[in-house]
Amino acid sequence: MDIKNIGKRGEGIGGWVRWAIREKALVYVAILALLIVGGVGLARMNKDEFPTFQIKQGLVAGIYPGATAADVEVQLTKPLEEYLFSFKEVERSTLHSVSRDGICYIYVDLRQDVPQSRKDEVWSKIKLGLQTRKQTLPPEVLAVAVLDDFGSTSSLLVAMESPDKSYFELQDYADDLCARLRQIPQLAKADIVGTQQEEIAVTLDREKLSVYGIDATRLLLDYRGASVSVPAGSYDEGIYSTPVHIRQAVGSEQEVSDHIIFSDHFGNVIRLKDVAKVERRYKKPTSVVSYNGHNCLIINIEMRPDNDIVAFGDKVEAVLQPFQATLPPSVHLSRICDQPRVVSRSVWSFLRDLVISMLVVIFVMLMLFPLRSALIASSGVPVCTAIAVAVMYITGMPLNTVTLAALIVVLGMIVDDSIITMDGYMAHMGLGRKGVDAAASSARELFMPTFVATLAICLMFFPIKLIITGYLGDFVSLFPWVILIALMTSLFYAVTVVPSLEVKFITPESGTHKNFLARGQEKFFSALQKVYEKCLDFCFRHATVTIVGGVLSVVAGVAFFSRLNIQMMPKAARDYFVVEMYMEGADDISRTRQRADSLQEMLLSDPRVSSVTAFVGTGAPRFSAVYSPILPSSQTAQLIVNTTSTKDTEALLEECQRKWQHIFPDALLRFKQMDYQGVEAPISVKLCGDDRDALLEPAGRIADYLRSLQTQTQWVRSDADNFIPSMDITLDADEASRLGISKALLSLSLSGTLNGETIAQLWEGDRKVPVCLYSEEVGSGYRSIGDRLVPTSFPGTYVPLRQVAGIEPGWQLECLCREGGRKAIGVSCDLQVGVSQPPVEAALKRFVKEEIVPTLPEGVEVSFGGLSSTNKTVIPQIGWSFLAACTILFLFLLIHFKKASIAILTMALSSLCLFGASFGLWLFNLDFSITAVLGLISLVGIIVRNGILMFEYAEDARFKEGKDVRTASLLAGQRRMRPIFLTSCTTALGVLPMILSGDLLWMPMGVTICFGTMLTIFLITLIMPVSYWQIFKKADKK
Repeated sequence: MDIKNIGKRGEGIGGWVRWAIREKALVYVAILALLIVGGVGLARMNKDEFPTFQIKQGLVAGIYPGATAADVEVQLTKPLEEYLFSFKEVERSTLHSVSRDGICYIYVDLRQDVPQSRKDEVWSKIKLGLQTRKQTLPPEVLAVAVLDDFGSTSSLLVAMESPDKSYFELQDYADDLCARLRQIPQLAKADIVGTQQEEIAVTLDREKLSVYGIDATRLLLDYRGASVSVPAGSYDEGIYSTPVHIRQAVGSEQEVSDHIIFSDHFGNVIRLKDVAKVERRYKKPTSVVSYNGHNCLIINIEMRPDNDIVAFGDKVEAVLQPFQATLPPSVHLSRICDQPRVVSRSVWSFLRDLVISMLVVIFVMLMLFPLRSALIASSGVPVCTAIAVAVMYITGMPLNTVTLAALIVVLGMIVDDSIITMDGYMAHMGLGRKGVDAAASSARELFMPTFVATLAICLMFFPIKLIITGYLGDFVSLFPWVILIALMTSLFYAVTVVPSLEVKFITPESGTHKNFLARGQEKFFSALQKVYEKCLDFCFRHATVTIVGGVLSVVAGVAFFSRLNIQMMPKAARDYFVVEMYMEGADDISRTRQRADSLQEMLLSDPRVSSVTAFVGTGAPRFSAVYSPILPSSQTAQLIVNTTSTKDTEALLEECQRKWQHIFPDALLRFKQMDYQGVEAPISVKLCGDDRDALLEPAGRIADYLRSLQTQTQWVRSDADNFIPSMDITLDADEASRLGISKALLSLSLSGTLNGETIAQLWEGDRKVPVCLYSEEVGSGYRSIGDRLVPTSFPGTYVPLRQVAGIEPGWQLECLCREGGRKAIGVSCDLQVGVSQPPVEAALKRFVKEEIVPTLPEGVEVSFGGLSSTNKTVIPQIGWSFLAACTILFLFLLIHFKKASIAILTMALSSLCLFGASFGLWLFNLDFSITAVLGLISLVGIIVRNGILMFEYAEDARFKEGKDVRTASLLAGQRRMRPIFLTSCTTALGVLPMILSGDLLWMPMGVTICFGTMLTIFLITLIMPVSYWQIFKKADKK
């Protein structure tokens, strides 16, 4: 191997080509090794639908039993917010809190500049700090918890349901399944959702208590004291110490029932069962989960990061299948949300599109290029793709729809280098050079402009990665790297493998015998060249008209672009959708459950629905990275509706919204299609101020306005919509003191009456069963509460509650929201099917500006969220990214040509692609999305690449061959038209599978590249030479 002689003769790249031809056996072996690595990598690479989104959101929950929502806000939520603001890593503007009776939730976002590697460290600091901060909160605050895994996404949700098994039995089966799943090394978590707690319910008979003179409150305190475990110490026996353990007082349900609550010196005893009913039952549920109307438990399965989710799904299936065989016939396992299946379907669909794109590119090459040349150039398509996959595998890059889309986009560009190399080789053969000399000469002439153009295209994508933040930044993070790997691989292939193939298979003699296809190609390109030359001649004779035509095409492109809707991420094609239910004034779960069961039954009556899973009183675990779980509440329910296909999902959504959105007078229904948008609602308005009452009126007017747009909006909802009944009890201080009634004793008494109090814990193996104390049901209404007898400090003496306290019924907001540390009320809505967000947003902003802002009280501020907030952040970032990409191209042009005029001209001409791209998106009624941005940047790179090749030829003709500017410009157009036409065809047709797939996420990219390339081929090849001539024609006169 004569590696040392590479480039010895001062030939540079020519020397490399000569060495590659001479050592072709070594080159082929190296390529074969990389192909094998690529094949192995394809099977073993981590697979996912998208790059991992860095969700930096956590949830802080505070529990304050007995406190009203207003007390919770002032005494718990606000101090916690103030403390969280002290962390510089916390994003203050997005801190959102919800205060309810007895509990608060605070959504905490970390700043975007906090690296993922520091996320756990920051959350640890916050957790530690909040535990210290808890000491300064009211003593009644039970707990402050931080859920830093709030952003964790389920890999699978599996329902275990049965029409005849109890929750207790299902719990045993589910525990067994989780134990088996935990044997999978890649498993992060397997937990159970929907469990129902058993309890020993002790329901006191108030009349019997009065007869025996037993105080229920003191009974509660005595029972608690009897069950408290405290250290009993140990005794020393010299050489060792023996600990003393006291067996728990409550060992069984019978012991609870037989517990003595009163005895006298005559030996008379009163047992608990004498004054109460003791029974084992399920605790009154705060949340319920059902599957197709049957009792069920949900097993939430999460995978550790940086693993292959498809392989993980196979391992889970290997556990589920044999486990199902061990279950009784009436117990079934069903997958609700199956991310491994979604990923597998997406990845293999893209791999299919990748193969189809390869075949399309190869077919185009065979149709438009001589057979041998076509086979040599197109051989780089599968080889370079496989090598790119090998490099991705070696560097630990995953296989997902973004990386596969990048490979599809560069397919046409991959053959560009080979086409240019082949075209140059045949041109030098036409000048009489032989084999190796022709290949080396072609490489010396074309390598530098090709290298500059390729490197410029590679680097122009990196500003997107560096500038765009948030989940969109995560989405595009791998795209530039795949472009870089694939294009550099194609350039390496073009100067290392292609020369040896063209020397062996393309000789002057190989073109003497032309088959039917070759003769057809020759006639086609001859006719195309003649038509082009006539058009070019016309353009040179009417240079001003030509340039004006180019300007008008840009103006037309801007006009089409102005008609496009800007929406960064579209709806997601899924075979399931979600229904959210919000009840009005439901004070317990029973009414919400009735409505959810009715809706579940209606949905299941449709044959397109395969299953319905209802989460009542709570939300499902996070099963989508950009869809936050619903907060627990007796007034909410969430239904996951699985359908038979993605098309059925879309059809069902439209029908359900039309027929059932207002079917329940006391419930607000939201039929939600999954999306990639990362916002709770597309339209959202926030009013913030220091006085919540001042926010109610403008919030109501905004909500009424959105409801008036009924042909465009739906599911209009305000934070101030839901009021719940409340009852305020105010102790008469003098009377309460006289009778010895304190607030604490009164709370205990009422709690036992209304809610149940835990007085002991019963352990059955490793299962805990609480013993809860209740009183007989009281009547409904606040008058019956006033009749409730409460104990005094005098033994056996009770007085009605109304004697010692004032009772005032009323209404209060169910939840009190805050945004960025200020009181807030949000108003939001969804859009009707087919309605675009920007026009509705614009109309709402006009209404707010003209009708709301002038009448706002002092200190009240209005801000817009939803997609408007996302676009407000992302669109400037995209603009800066595009500007940075153009700057990179400009600098490369400036360095390469050393002429600012050519660099400016090339960048100006790149705007010609706007017409084709905008027209295509408008024609297909597509949004201008993040993938369209990637396609537009690709287009600019392609045009700049063509400009480099054309202007390089013109410059060489002027300064090396002595041609005048006009002649050099004509020759550049005539000589470069064919390779530009070929590379444009392969690039445009290579993305056809993206368009034909109909995927709303990737279709805009395909349309942008295809139409932007095909509709600007002749604009570029005609306007570029004319523009060059017009810019430099004065140079001939000097």
